[in-house]
Parts: sequence; C-alpha cells; structure tokens
Amino acid sequence: RIASCIAPMATVATAFDRLCRVIQSNEQFTDTKGLARVGAGGFFLGLTLMAGLQLVIFSPTLGQFGAYVFCISLFHWLEFFLTSLFNPHTLSFDSYLLNHSPEYHTAMGASVVEYFIESLVFPSMKNFWPVTCLGVTIALTGQTIRTWAMWEAASNFTHQIAEVKRENHQLVVDGIYRLCRHPSYCGWFWWALGTQVILINPVSIVAYALVSWRFFRDRISIEENYLDEFFPEKYQKYRREVWSGIPGVDGVWVPNSLRLSSLAAALGVMANKSDT
Repeated sequence: RIASCIAPMATVATAFDRLCRVIQSNEQFTDTKGLARVGAGGFFLGLTLMAGLQLVIFSPTLGQFGAYVFCISLFHWLEFFLTSLFNPHTLSFDSYLLNHSPEYHTAMGASVVEYFIESLVFPSMKNFWPVTCLGVTIALTGQTIRTWAMWEAASNFTHQIAEVKRENHQLVVDGIYRLCRHPSYCGWFWWALGTQVILINPVSIVAYALVSWRFFRDRISIEENYLDEFFPEKYQKYRREVWSGIPGVDGVWVPNSLRLSSLAAALGVMANKSDT
C-alpha cells in the first residue's frame, strides 16, 4: 500500500520539478514582457478576485478576508487594464504592480498576519460588520479616484516618475485634476487605508496611514520638482490653486479646491470625455 501511494507522489514531484525547470529556462516566463508571464499574472488575479467574492458571499467566517482579497485583486488588475488602454507600448507583467517593492509585500503580509492573530485572540473584535462595510466603502472610493485619475490622464499617466519630458507630455488640469493635483496618489492612499479598515486591523491602520503618508509626501516632492521644470509657469500657478490630494502634505488639510462647483465641473468634464 505504501509503495502504491509513493509511486504517484513521485510522479507528481517529477512533473512539478520538470515544470519548474521549463519555466526557469523559458523567456516567456522569465521576461517581464513575456506573454506567458503576463497571462499567468492575469490568471492568478482572476482566481483571487473570484475567490474573494466567493468568500464574501458564502463564508460566514472568512467574508471579511474575502472582501480584502477582492479589493486587492481588483486594484492590481485595473492597474494592468488601464495601462493597456493608454500606454500599451509599456505593457508588461510589471504593469500589474504585483512586484511593487519588498516593503509593499512586507506591509501586506504583516496585515494578513495581524488579521489572523487577532481573529484567534480577539474573535469578537472582527465581528463588527459596520466597520468592515465602512472599509469596503473607503477602499472602493479610493479605487474609483485612482481609476478616474488614470482614465483622465490617459497616456500622460505612468507608473514611474517621468524624469524627461516626452514630446507629447501634457499637464492635465481638467476633470478630477481640478480637485487635487495627484488624484492617483490620493486614491491609492485611501484605498490602502480602506483595506485595513476592512480587516479591522488597528495596528496596520495606524502603520499604513503613517508609512503611506510619508511615502507619498516624498514622492510628490520629487515628482513636482520635475513638473516645475517641464511646465515652469503653468504648474506653479496650478500648484498654488489646487491641493496635493494627500491631507497635510503641502500644509493643507481642508482644501478650497474641493468645492461643490469644482466637483460639478470635474464630473462634467468626465461625462464629456466619455461621450466623445
């Protein structure tokens, strides 16, 4: 009986080893622009997105975690999808942002560990569903803001800070950019916080808020130095009139640009763009 069990296991192990060797030696998997690697990334995100949705609908104990997985998967898939629409020449596995940085992976892993530890030690704390629903609302609002920003900026949006002005590079100040200068960062900031509110992770909520705020403060400072060079007069005027999008980064907590008239104008521009 033991021999009959070991034989199939050995066959599976051999097949898996062969598969790993093929993947490691095939540039379609090793190259970030390889179709096999890009396809595997999309397949993985499709699985996790649907798995998260299934947990939300059918699991009474892991519904919270399912909502978290769903929001994470949707974010990374939309990053790739919008890049494919407006910057197809740069499209690669990196466009998913799944390999964003070691710090990003560490933060995500720490939040998951916190969630399951607190679920075991303080299970009642994780059963407060109004907070989870609030987190879903915050995360999806942040996602909407970032997606809107990428759509509005179109080919002017890139995942990397532009250090050299492209020939067709334009300063986008319409639509959601009437409300804040960096809506994609604003959306990411609130999306990240929302994911931790979903899990009701008190430690990660505070940590994510502090780390994200410092990250975007530094990134905005670097990016705006280049924008001042690319658009000397126009960007300085825009900078004075519209806030950054991250509370407190430029000393502004309640911005004037978030007036109802500005919001109505931004929505109007988006509607006109959709019609055309």
